[in-house]
Amino acid sequence: MSTPVDFPVCLRLEGRRVLLVGAGTIAEERSRQLVEAGARLRVVAPVVGASIRQLADTGRLELLERAWRSGDTRGQELVFVATDDSRVSEAVAAEARASGVWLNTADVPELCDFTLPSVGRRGPIVVAVSTSGQAPALARLLRQRFLEQVLPGHVRLARLMGWLRRRLPQGPARMRLLKDLVEGEAGELLVRGRSREAWVRVRAALETFGEKK
Repeated sequence: MSTPVDFPVCLRLEGRRVLLVGAGTIAEERSRQLVEAGARLRVVAPVVGASIRQLADTGRLELLERAWRSGDTRGQELVFVATDDSRVSEAVAAEARASGVWLNTADVPELCDFTLPSVGRRGPIVVAVSTSGQAPALARLLRQRFLEQVLPGHVRLARLMGWLRRRLPQGPARMRLLKDLVEGEAGELLVRGRSREAWVRVRAALETFGEKK
């Protein structure tokens, strides 16, 4: 039987209602990631650790200290399960799917509507590696190796491109300009830490861009 091919996306969860069932080590990591993404997170678990407790005490998530109940997925837009109880995982999955709510169950790929890559961040740059849920340890190893190649200069370059995108008018000319800056001498100089020289090239490119409008 062949392994399904995942379609990678980056979700915008700001203000979205998300349910997390469970409170172990994986659940603690998931809760932190979801809160950082701005989700309106509800955690359901009879016992929780210090990390989830602190997030609840500071009002960053809603905590229901009890076992999962039928109906808990109602009104949620995304559901995560991180529990060792297979009966709970299967029950939550069945209810979520009946309601059309997408679900991820930690370490049980066959119950997942989507899988989670191993993620590392450097400012606005996100490195994500997925093995379609087959080898999480390998995904973590590769993610770390790829992340080591992201230098401070790459972060500066990404932020500069974001700044320019917000200020220049949309269209093919902007796309060509940003591509040339990233792939050309300006981008290389910025990555190498030679910011002053890089800005000379950027200003020259912007002047040319203004003349072509």
